[in-house]
Amino acid sequence: MESCAYNDGVCFRLALSVCVLALPALAQRVVPPWNAAIAVDRASSGHGRRQTILNPMFPEIRQNEFVRRVGSTLMLGNRPFRFNGNNTYYLQAEIAYGRIHTVEETLDKMADLGMPVTRANAHNDHPPEKDPAAIQTAPGVFVEASLVALDQSIEEARKRNIRMILKLTNNWDAYGGIRRYVAWQLGRNPGASEYSLFYTDETIRQWFRNYIRMILERRNTVTGNLYKDEPTILAWELGNELRNPTPGASSALVAWMEEMARFIKSVDSNHLVADGGEGFDDDPGLYAGLSNRYAVSGGEGCSYHRMVEIPAIDMASYHLYAATWGLNDTSDVKIWIQRHEEIARAANKVAYFGEYGRRAGNQAPAGCSTAPGRAFDPERAQIFAGWLTENAMGQGSAGHMAWQLIDDGRVDCEGYQIYCPRDGATCDLLRQFSLIANAAPAVVTSSASYEPVWLAPESLGSLFGQDLAGARLMIVDSLGREQEAPVVFAGESQINFLVPAGLAMGGAVLRMERGGQIRKTSTLSIVRVAPGLFSADATGTGLAAAIVTTARADGSRITELATVPVDLSLGETVVSLFGTGWRGAEGASPVEVTIGALPAAVLYSGPQPEFPGLDQMNVRIPPGLAGRGQVEIVVKADGRQANPVQLLVR
Repeated sequence: MESCAYNDGVCFRLALSVCVLALPALAQRVVPPWNAAIAVDRASSGHGRRQTILNPMFPEIRQNEFVRRVGSTLMLGNRPFRFNGNNTYYLQAEIAYGRIHTVEETLDKMADLGMPVTRANAHNDHPPEKDPAAIQTAPGVFVEASLVALDQSIEEARKRNIRMILKLTNNWDAYGGIRRYVAWQLGRNPGASEYSLFYTDETIRQWFRNYIRMILERRNTVTGNLYKDEPTILAWELGNELRNPTPGASSALVAWMEEMARFIKSVDSNHLVADGGEGFDDDPGLYAGLSNRYAVSGGEGCSYHRMVEIPAIDMASYHLYAATWGLNDTSDVKIWIQRHEEIARAANKVAYFGEYGRRAGNQAPAGCSTAPGRAFDPERAQIFAGWLTENAMGQGSAGHMAWQLIDDGRVDCEGYQIYCPRDGATCDLLRQFSLIANAAPAVVTSSASYEPVWLAPESLGSLFGQDLAGARLMIVDSLGREQEAPVVFAGESQINFLVPAGLAMGGAVLRMERGGQIRKTSTLSIVRVAPGLFSADATGTGLAAAIVTTARADGSRITELATVPVDLSLGETVVSLFGTGWRGAEGASPVEVTIGALPAAVLYSGPQPEFPGLDQMNVRIPPGLAGRGQVEIVVKADGRQANPVQLLVR
């Protein structure tokens, strides 16, 4: 067996390396499949009250467990979290009006269709004489009974394992919104040119911060949790479809969003923050090919591409009412969805389809009833199929939320409403895309550490899931460029692959293709350095998968696997660590290593040339570790820490 100099990247030859480095193929499954069956109880208890429907595909809502953002991916525990959701703005109001049965019916319909996320109001600033469900009747004046109705709406969602995205205000007059705050300040109804005071007037901004604090620090009278500790809440939206259509005013809106998002994070460290917007922008050049530039011209005072750069914003919302905005349902919509997802991914943020709707002839019905959508239902389902296919499969989006599935007794004055099961084609389509979103997730991890999402170019990644054998993998980076990811190992539940060089930094989509069709998508984040260390038992923990070379005083060398205790008394000893994801490290001290908390000199760090994607690091073991027994190896590259592994020292 041939050895070599410590500062060489090849410290051993193939015979020994095969013993250690066939590890990716032995990686253990770390993501258990979800129950793929849907078994729901449709029994009714009569008198308009329904027995709660539970969908076993929904992840259980557990105390102290929150959906989090990892790069451009939503995660719940160690699994990606994706959803097919619905808009139900009226939950709090309906309960306050004494119509809880409509809330139960709507949420049960969502559970039946497999929709585990709802988007609802956490505000109501109507004048009390106009709306008995009003929460805030004047700045800092709150109606406890209306807040209790909000508490109850959260409990109703929780009982069904439905998570909530809660809106904190509204651009429109419905339920008060920003104009109500301006009216309080001016003492009169504001003119259109004065709405922007909501974003610039310090008194108004303080009133809004006070409202946010009140909600976040309120103790739910039903669940017993402070709202900031409530696991049923997925995210806070700053407001619904906020606009600031004053010339050049997008900067004021972006600055306001930065201030309020940062304020929420200062009070609530558990929940994600979203903007809640339509995706309007002020740079048409980012949306080349759109047949109508209205929504990206800046005329509405919004800047999606600048908003996603706000550090405290986790989730970027975009809506779609194509006909209303002068967009066609095919090529324009594809550009709209693709570019919003890509712009968010480039900033390592999560994008989601917060609202989408389509109505016959883009016209509201002549009268309010429960019937206007029937004849249009098959055409609407066909249109939605194209939109959701691009969103869910083409872009691997975190989620999409219909506008809107409602209870059977609610009339349709807009033409967008969906009644299930009466709107058979659209309801079947929603169920189909729920199955896609709720299916056992395909999870991308480092092949060495099994840490999800973060991968570096030219590193080894693993895809865990179901029915993976024979697949081709393609990665689409944040600039929309697609490259094939060469497969180095393939099984039914695991594929190991090489991340291509030259990918743009930021979020990316991994597409699993078979027979020319996209079968699964998953998301990842491409970063310059994402170090991971192989372990001897292929779990990413425990003893390092490493080689120890000792230089004896007589000039001879001993090279052996690091699965036995290292004897430091025999001479200078070097451990060769193997992993992936750190070859891109740069700087004066790109790689730092401690062994047993003692600094260890790095003699070589870079590619291991015999195996594509494999990195090697030769590190001198500090003599002061003699007799310490099991010690921990900690590697940091460009500020990112690898998974710790162990070494035995005699």
